[in-house]
Amino acid sequence: MPELSPTTCSNCSETLPAGARYCPACGQSLIELSRPWTELARELLEELFDFDGRMFISMKLLLTRPGFLAHEYIRGRRRTYTPPLRMYLVVRLVFFFVLPSIILDAPGQAPEHRVSVELYSKGMFVLLPVFALILKMFYRRAFYLSHLVFTTYLFSFMYILFGALMALEPAADQYLVIMLFQVVLLLWMLYYFFSSLQTCFDGKLGMTMLKGLSLLLLFSSILAMAIEGASHLG
Repeated sequence: MPELSPTTCSNCSETLPAGARYCPACGQSLIELSRPWTELARELLEELFDFDGRMFISMKLLLTRPGFLAHEYIRGRRRTYTPPLRMYLVVRLVFFFVLPSIILDAPGQAPEHRVSVELYSKGMFVLLPVFALILKMFYRRAFYLSHLVFTTYLFSFMYILFGALMALEPAADQYLVIMLFQVVLLLWMLYYFFSSLQTCFDGKLGMTMLKGLSLLLLFSSILAMAIEGASHLG
């Protein structure tokens, strides 16, 4: 394997070590665009999906350990896990492009379901900072940025869960066992939410349940108004 030689930043002429991706002096990206598109596409995919293994580890933790990723990120232990915004964007991208195809390929599904997926995706994106703001009302000692981190990971999980529920919907109309599995997923969603709050904000179980229920009721009202407004605009 040939050794990489030092490079020079085209912006500030700073001499950089071999393999550097950004200039430490001016912050300019050192990605060379005058290369085959396959190499550029591979690098962009690596940046987005984090193919060094962190994405797969983080996805497993997101699904199996409620609130753990947010707890670690807020406390500064970030190097091992995928950042919340990257996690959210990747999950949202898959949800937005893959789920409509699954739904429309199912028997008896109308194209209007694609609209509902798009509305849900856009609504979740708009309401993310709103949910974090409501969360701030119940956990005032933490900074708003901590609430944004928590909400971003939580909404990433919600995208995955909602996608599974919608993908199972055609079969649930025909098979009772699929409907029961959907109920299990909804119960898991509630457990996940309360467990995430307790893990991330270190509250007592009773107080966590009370705050969580109040938060859900308040956010549900806002969500209902948002859906009503979106339906009128539609």
